[in-house]
Amino acid sequence: MKRTCADRIPYSLILGPFRARILGCSPRKYYQEGRNLAHSTLICHEMFQQDSVDVGWDIFLEAEAAGAELEFPDDGVPRLRRHVLSDKKGLSALQLPRPGSSGRYPFYLEACRAVAGSLREVSLSGTVTGPWTIAAALRGSQELIYDTVDDPAFVGELLRFTTRVTQVLGAAVIETGLSLTMGEAASSCSLISPEIYRRFIKPCHEEIVRFFREKKASLSLHVCGYIDPILEDLLELGIAALSMDSPSSLKKMVERSQKKIVLVGNVATSLFVSGTREEMEDSVKECIRAAARGGAFILSSGCELPYNATVDRARFFVAAARRYGRPEWFLAESPPSPGTSKFPLEE
Repeated sequence: MKRTCADRIPYSLILGPFRARILGCSPRKYYQEGRNLAHSTLICHEMFQQDSVDVGWDIFLEAEAAGAELEFPDDGVPRLRRHVLSDKKGLSALQLPRPGSSGRYPFYLEACRAVAGSLREVSLSGTVTGPWTIAAALRGSQELIYDTVDDPAFVGELLRFTTRVTQVLGAAVIETGLSLTMGEAASSCSLISPEIYRRFIKPCHEEIVRFFREKKASLSLHVCGYIDPILEDLLELGIAALSMDSPSSLKKMVERSQKKIVLVGNVATSLFVSGTREEMEDSVKECIRAAARGGAFILSSGCELPYNATVDRARFFVAAARRYGRPEWFLAESPPSPGTSKFPLEE
């Protein structure tokens, strides 16, 4: 954070539904009980010793608190039962959620407090879903994109509502003692155009950043997928850190940002499912070479680990992070090869 070198680059993992596998329970049970979120987060930290720990559930948590109906399959993440705004007239009936009583949000806040009370020596971050992703859950992604052309006034009204949802629920997370990361999975250029982001979403993000700044709280941002066309826009938001998924160019963002914000990422999550040790090492080294010099970088998975990720591959990541994240390696003109490194591989 001070743009200097520590003993090594800090590393993190966006654990996602992988926590359920670590806990040995079904995704259905994991996503419905806050104590499972807290317990699995603590177990994962004991196993992997991440320097930065996120406490995040699913991207529909906030939409559910605002009125969305979900179902919880035994073998996967929660999914929408229906879009409550399939009829746009339903927007007037939606009410702002109450953090202490709406949906599963009380259980989520309970998990945040439990982790905050148990982990003292690491950076802790809770998560809140951003306004566009909440809007997509309520209306439907395809319908919402069409609405930007057919009914932009409705989109503006919906985003005003979901922006308040993000603010209200995010403020409750901060009160648990955690810092805050906003996740905007649906605002990726893998799904929408840069024009949609700039016209409809960016003003909401700017408002949310201002809201939390007034509360003396900084905000980090995670966007899934491909965001290269809107890198400059994200830099202009005033966020403290940006978590980047593997389809996006960490190198380009380093060049654009000039260390103005902290960058987090961006090892491909597929490597945690089917990658070899060598492939994991190569990806870790590529990220470190791109972003480690000058500080302001946290090595991490690009997005959340899927349920079928493996413990062995997560340990490959940790070992590579500890080995190649040392300044003696990434500041060297000719980094030592794995076979000649004076730094033994740490398990």
